[in-house]
Amino acid sequence: MEVLSVLLVGSIITYMMYQNINKVTSSIDTKKTTSHEAYAFFASSISEHIRKVKNDLDKDIESSYPRFNPHKDCDEEKSVKKLLDLLRKTAVYETVMAKNKAPKDVEKELSSILTEFDNIIRESCVDGDMLADDVKNALYKEYQKIQK
Repeated sequence: MEVLSVLLVGSIITYMMYQNINKVTSSIDTKKTTSHEAYAFFASSISEHIRKVKNDLDKDIESSYPRFNPHKDCDEEKSVKKLLDLLRKTAVYETVMAKNKAPKDVEKELSSILTEFDNIIRESCVDGDMLADDVKNALYKEYQKIQK
């Protein structure tokens, strides 16, 4: 029963995050910067956060002050592999190659990346829910910078 409630809360938070991302990204096109530049900036911010989590979870990399500590049931190797895949996906939107994609497609893919990233943090880290919320808030602030 407890697992079901955790999954329900996680699903609700993920849905709310998805809605916020769509709301913010829909206004990116109206700004003076091109949508590509805005998406590239945001994708870079996402990559930076993914790298922080990956470096903290990767047992082969020694972090000075790891914030994202793996919980005892975490398969660190699998989590790091998933994070590397997310880094590859985000890298596409930091490059010129993303210019050919429609803004709605970019928004959809970035939203998908963020949802998966959120899930990895929640499933892999000690205090994953709190840390995922912190990352979500930090990335939302990055969206706010794009809007200005």
